[in-house]
Amino acid sequence: MIKALIVDDEAPARSRLARMLAVFSDLKVVGEASNGLEALQVAQTLQPDLVFLDIEMPELNGLEVAEAWGGEGPAVVFVTAYSEHALKAFELSAVDYLVKPVVPERLGETIERIRKRKNPKTQTDRREFFKKMEEGNAKRRMAIKCGAKYRVFNPTQVSAIVAKDHYALLLVEGQELLADDRLDALAQRLDPEKFLRIHRSAIINLDYLKELDHEGDRKYMAVLSDTAKTRLPVSRERLDDLKKALGLD
Repeated sequence: MIKALIVDDEAPARSRLARMLAVFSDLKVVGEASNGLEALQVAQTLQPDLVFLDIEMPELNGLEVAEAWGGEGPAVVFVTAYSEHALKAFELSAVDYLVKPVVPERLGETIERIRKRKNPKTQTDRREFFKKMEEGNAKRRMAIKCGAKYRVFNPTQVSAIVAKDHYALLLVEGQELLADDRLDALAQRLDPEKFLRIHRSAIINLDYLKELDHEGDRKYMAVLSDTAKTRLPVSRERLDDLKKALGLD
């Protein structure tokens, strides 16, 4: 039995899709969510195999929800009002999609694709998909799992991320958020134009870089303008990258 979750900020849309899915005997709708943050929390409890995920939602949109799951979450079918032309981006990945209003024939094709997977939760690389969908649109929100909860914030509020054992510590507007993800995993979700790795254990937001403190023999400390006046070491291997990003090469 395929366990499915429906996520849409419009109750009529959720109800309609649930009625359409009721005809498939090997699929069961185990829950619904009305926004992105709720979707993350509900999925953590219900552990669905498949999520029908609306893209345009307040606070945390469908793309940001799927990105928060990365390769660890359920299989995703995006549900969107985008035109067929805009949906060319979806064709570059194995992520399926449904165009609103959803029609039974197209929904049947989607379910058949899911059935053919040995494991409905098997993920494909979505990086190219996200890149295409977000061209020209800066990411508005980011969600990270911190223990039993998800924290949502604007990535521009992050001044630095520091490795801490098997976790990563995010410095966000004076707060320290301990994420379940490793530093390498979070690095893939950040804008490379704004975030730079300055050490194997640290990434900084270049917008927060106040100065480089030279301590001798190519030893530098990055001094940030955040509340804590964070100081982080710059490794010799990363120094040239930082200077290049600052136009100092």
